Amino acid sequence: MKCPWNEFALPDEKIFSPFSIINYAGSDDPYQTLYLTLPKEKKKRPLVIFFHGGGMTGGGRECPDAVFSGQYAVVEPRYRLSPAVKAPAHMEDAARAIAWCFEHAEEYGFDLNKVFVGGMSAGAYLAAITVMNPAFLAPYGLSYKSFAGLLLISGQMTTHFRIKADLGRDNGAYNPLVDEYAPFSYMTAELPPILQVTGDPALDIPGRPEENAFFAASLRAMGHPFVRCFSLQGHGHVPAFRSCDHLVTLFLNDVLQAQEEK
Repeated sequence: MKCPWNEFALPDEKIFSPFSIINYAGSDDPYQTLYLTLPKEKKKRPLVIFFHGGGMTGGGRECPDAVFSGQYAVVEPRYRLSPAVKAPAHMEDAARAIAWCFEHAEEYGFDLNKVFVGGMSAGAYLAAITVMNPAFLAPYGLSYKSFAGLLLISGQMTTHFRIKADLGRDNGAYNPLVDEYAPFSYMTAELPPILQVTGDPALDIPGRPEENAFFAASLRAMGHPFVRCFSLQGHGHVPAFRSCDHLVTLFLNDVLQAQEEK
């Protein structure tokens, strides 16, 4: 599901109620809104929160088709963008949007034991660092232990290049920086299940598949029991997103099944 925000539409009107646009920050800023898509059937259900990409400077709607099966509630947050704001405003908005979901779970029927957070490209970085760095969610009483899984599609696991620029730490687009804004700084075997999907090393953003593979390998070496990392051969950056649906479906199903078996 990839389109401009002003063309947002339901994937299937037979399955879903009319979508809602909600400001999650108590402001009138259109960049601090989330788009909520709920199945018509009223029951408690898993929630997928998915952040769009665009390098922290732009981006339209970007969410895998797989999550619109009717099994999940779906929240697609927008967030303020550089250069209008500087880091860490992006992460603060992401944290506020996530916290809004927890605060309104009973109202909308979100199962708080089954909340997944993910994103594409910059959105995947945003999902990872916001969930993993305790500075962002701790003020809301949340941590990485609050989530059922992470869906990271071609995200940067070192500090994002735009974040480096915002903070005056730009050491080159492809020279990695691992500081307090790098998911690499917060690896632990206790993280929730993780799915990582990237494109081909020859076609995706340079270094992106390799750093995701290193991130996954490091977690496994630490004893993380449930991390999956795929590099889609023949796929570039955006094509990897367009081809991730099967892997997303398998991951979500497997995580939820493992929960049921506990």
